[in-house]
Amino acid sequence: MKGNIPVSKDKSRQTAVKLFEQCYSDVTKEQFLNAVSSMVNLKLFFVIDWMKKIPLKNWTAHEFLGERYGELTSNEVESFNSLIRHEKRLKAIELIECIHARTMETMWKRKLTTSKWTTRLTPKMQARLEKRITDCRRYKVRRASEVITNTGKHTVDLDSQTCTCQWWQKHSFPCSHSVKSMVHIGEDEVYKHITPYYIVEYYRGLYSKPIYPIHDGDNPNEISRTKYVMSPPVGPQVGRPNFVRKHSYREKFRKKRKCGRCGMLVYHNRRTCRSAPLAPRPPIFKDQPRIGRFYIMMFI
Repeated sequence: MKGNIPVSKDKSRQTAVKLFEQCYSDVTKEQFLNAVSSMVNLKLFFVIDWMKKIPLKNWTAHEFLGERYGELTSNEVESFNSLIRHEKRLKAIELIECIHARTMETMWKRKLTTSKWTTRLTPKMQARLEKRITDCRRYKVRRASEVITNTGKHTVDLDSQTCTCQWWQKHSFPCSHSVKSMVHIGEDEVYKHITPYYIVEYYRGLYSKPIYPIHDGDNPNEISRTKYVMSPPVGPQVGRPNFVRKHSYREKFRKKRKCGRCGMLVYHNRRTCRSAPLAPRPPIFKDQPRIGRFYIMMFI
């Protein structure tokens, strides 16, 4: 969506992108309205009209009804398409075999990696939890789950898993204020309010079942003379096959060019190239006689 903002390529586009990032990342309606008012002050009315065409619950944090887990990803189909971008030109059977082999390799690598983990949470989330515990040591807890910090007061509700800072609702992971309330009750209370998807046992269970190779159909055990499976009729398709995703008319498109420094088709030029330069050409001295048509005529 940031790449499709209808703004020309100048400084106003950078400002519009920053304000749009604030709009979809703000967790309260007041912060969202402040970002929109900044767009109104800069007279970015066409951006606001473009934002109104898309429902707010589909891209804003304060209107989204589900859990976000702190990640903003593209469509799963596009992600999978980029994963098999080199194999998707193969035939159907060969493409299925390549996808199957890639899936087997990924499952085995992640299963082998998880066998070395010794913490209750995944390493990334365990490090985040330890940082929360370190940050909340200076906080004070009062009754009704009221946490006092240097910047102000925050109210935590452990039953509904909410906090007035809105961090817990946005990332589906306890903030430092809620961690302080949990540690005040007991050390094991923290793991009771963490989403089970971050636990190592859930992660291991996802890759516990192995994927076996496909049976070799070219060499069957028994050959049946009565049943035959014929290939489907496949004819030439109309039009040119599309190997590249179609870009939107507002999407930024970059064309490769030949760099004068490294001599490759890339997105930079000779001035911004970081590669080693090509071999220098042999120098041409002024005193060296040049053999040309004029000099030959003079010699004759």
